[in-house]
Amino acid sequence: MAPPTASDLSAPSVSSFLALASAALSVSSPIVPKDMFSFGGTSRDLANSRLSLAIKGHKSATTSWPVPDPLYWGVGDYSVILDGDGNPGALMRTTEMKVCKFEDVEEDFALAEAEGTVKEYKEGHREFYEDQWEREGRKGERFGEDSEVLCERFEVVYVREDLRDPKGH
Repeated sequence: MAPPTASDLSAPSVSSFLALASAALSVSSPIVPKDMFSFGGTSRDLANSRLSLAIKGHKSATTSWPVPDPLYWGVGDYSVILDGDGNPGALMRTTEMKVCKFEDVEEDFALAEAEGTVKEYKEGHREFYEDQWEREGRKGERFGEDSEVLCERFEVVYVREDLRDPKGH
């Protein structure tokens, strides 16, 4: 994970999305997101389904491993959630952040990830992070129960027009 570059932010789909979001939220200066990412790594379908859950308000939390160092965003900062094709789908604002061991992730947080039961959350994240470690050829510690993770809660504050429900949400 790394903050978006000037090139990322100047891409036409991103700059247009941010201009529309800034206008809709009536902010005085253009929104500059601290992060741009999709839920689910490289899986197009997973990114789209998790984005949909976030837009509908079912998903209001996400877990990151490894914890970025230095941590380049915080409570109140905006991030762009990308769809499975890498296009901006929604704008979220971070409402809470906590670093803890994976084994200490609280039940209400795991359920806010909208990935089923706490057991399913744990199994899914274990598998995802182990695959990520292999895919990225990481060195050092593998993911385990004592790995530190970043637990982030968020609210979706703007949704790309074609992804809104007919009631405008």
